[in-house]
Amino acid sequence: MRKKAAVLVIILVLITLSVLGERYLNRSADSNTYSGTIEGTEIPVQAELGGRIVELLVSECQVIKTGDVIAKLDDSQAKISLDIAKIQQTQAQAKLNDLLGGARVEEIRRLEQVVSQAKANMATLEPNLKFEEDNLVNNQKLYESGAISKQVVDAQQNKIDTLKAQYLSAQASVNVAQASLDQAQAGYTQPTIQAQKAAVDIAAQSIKTAELGLSKLIIKSPVSGQVLYQNVELGQVVNPGTSLVTILDPNDLWIKIYIPGAKLSQIKMGGTVAIAADSYPDKTFKGQIQYISNQSEFTPKNVQTKEERTTTVYAVKITITEGKDQLKAGMPADVTLE
Repeated sequence: MRKKAAVLVIILVLITLSVLGERYLNRSADSNTYSGTIEGTEIPVQAELGGRIVELLVSECQVIKTGDVIAKLDDSQAKISLDIAKIQQTQAQAKLNDLLGGARVEEIRRLEQVVSQAKANMATLEPNLKFEEDNLVNNQKLYESGAISKQVVDAQQNKIDTLKAQYLSAQASVNVAQASLDQAQAGYTQPTIQAQKAAVDIAAQSIKTAELGLSKLIIKSPVSGQVLYQNVELGQVVNPGTSLVTILDPNDLWIKIYIPGAKLSQIKMGGTVAIAADSYPDKTFKGQIQYISNQSEFTPKNVQTKEERTTTVYAVKITITEGKDQLKAGMPADVTLE
């Protein structure tokens, strides 16, 4: 008798649990009302760059608005990079201005002096070379008459060769100096100017990159909402991608309910529902079906009978479209299919 009583108790307990579970998922077998909890979308706010937190301006449970500063990272290195980029741009622009305006007057004067000096050197060598060439002619006549030796003629020839080398070198210096002067007076070629313009553009982009990096060290809230979690502390060094805080978006409220597979035919994506919350017993709010799961949950792996198939449930996500200023995340609510 005791064994039979124990078995009977177990059976009653299982029946009770089954009934309670069914009520949780569906208030009654014939009802289109399902229970759930209002939830809100949680948004992690992450650091795009790494660094040490020098200011932390929010805390848990604080309500913030879009654009509010959440934290600031150390920007000393970023400011140095920006200053360097600005200096490079100034230098590149100054060089471009020189190219567009031609060579400076001082540079042209200097090159003119170089040309004059090179011509003066060549002018000095020219009469000496002529004089020594005349001497060579006379020495050759004297050699032919037997008045001087062959060594004297050769020595004179060597002197002339040396003077010719000096003269040719001076002439080459004149040519080089004159070419530099002509280039300075004519201005720089178009390819040179275009290349320097490109250098100026690159410097400008470097400034934009540095400014962007500096702005990313100030982390702002992407949405209005409430800070759920503060994940870092003041002075902490964070890596790129580190979540600083988690924000609850009150404008994106939703409920997840579970309906039996046998009732899937009664709902469709975009369908409307009525939402009731215990906090507002005399009101209902509208919602819209946003998602219907393709996979069942809380069922045996192998469903064999029709009766078992009716207990298969599917997750359905309902977006709250009305009453967002009244309904809050964490409230229990009931969803009635329409």
